[in-house]
Amino acid sequence: MTLDALADDYVEKELPLLRYGTQQAHLSSLNRWIRPRWGGCLVYEIKPIEVEQWLRSLPLAEMSKVNLRSLLHLVFRHGRRWEITDVNPIDLVRQRGGRRSIPRVLSVHDMRLVLRELIEPYRTMVLIAACLGLRASEIIGLLWGDFNWEDLTLLVRRSVVHGRVGDTKTEASRLPLPVDPRLADAIRAHWQRSLHREPYDWVFANRKGKPRRQENILRRHIKPAAVRVGVGKIGWHTFRHSYSSLLRRVGADIKVQQELLRHSTIQSTMNVYTQAMSEGKRAANSVVVRSVLPSDTCSGSSILVDTSELKCVVNAVSAERLLIVCRAEKTMSGD
Repeated sequence: MTLDALADDYVEKELPLLRYGTQQAHLSSLNRWIRPRWGGCLVYEIKPIEVEQWLRSLPLAEMSKVNLRSLLHLVFRHGRRWEITDVNPIDLVRQRGGRRSIPRVLSVHDMRLVLRELIEPYRTMVLIAACLGLRASEIIGLLWGDFNWEDLTLLVRRSVVHGRVGDTKTEASRLPLPVDPRLADAIRAHWQRSLHREPYDWVFANRKGKPRRQENILRRHIKPAAVRVGVGKIGWHTFRHSYSSLLRRVGADIKVQQELLRHSTIQSTMNVYTQAMSEGKRAANSVVVRSVLPSDTCSGSSILVDTSELKCVVNAVSAERLLIVCRAEKTMSGD
């Protein structure tokens, strides 16, 4: 059997079990890199050293090479599971991971500059990304019915990629999130402007009531806005990284951070923390929102709160209650 045939079998049986975004990434890597070089080879002819040398020759970042190796390993592992082949030569292929680039993190000042430059509904989308840390596919996948306005909470239930509805990235991604009153006001203002307001309608629907495409929004609106105000190159995930950085900056408990970011796990040494109470999550989130979201003055004009230093003291008052006492020190900034 050739690798092409094995890859076809993998695509037929294994790929449908993965999230849509992962499916597209695997198909792209198979068709662009793996099939052209190895597709015509018989599976038993593929040797570890040859694969290693091939990876080294590719004009790709080290992490991209790691991803190619991982995909090739998955294809061979599929062959072993279905008794198509007896060995997985990729087990012996060495590929260093390299150092991931440090994620871009925006300052509060930079986020405000971008927000000022954006028009609706893209400003509200970025507000949600910056104030709740949602992934782009989760923002696109929001329905009005996901918000509980009485409790001021949001339950992220789905993701949407290229118009296709799928599950969230992990089970932890479906944890409820607190919605600060200021952010709730901004989202309700968007509801007032929207043509689609039913609980089953998409929060950020296009004129036809369909989900928008996150890549188009990033390319046509968010990236140009960031360049115009001098912030530079950013992506959707920049806001999630920035949200995480702000949570650390205000001193949020590590378990609170995990649940607000909806990560499935934290390091084993951090797992001793008990489940964070809603008070702790809401307090930590509110400090971030107050630092990002403009406040209205008495005259009706909008200004930005100048808080260059945010301090948060976290106290566990009992095994059942976690209280976060936050203090914002307003100082003169150089903006």
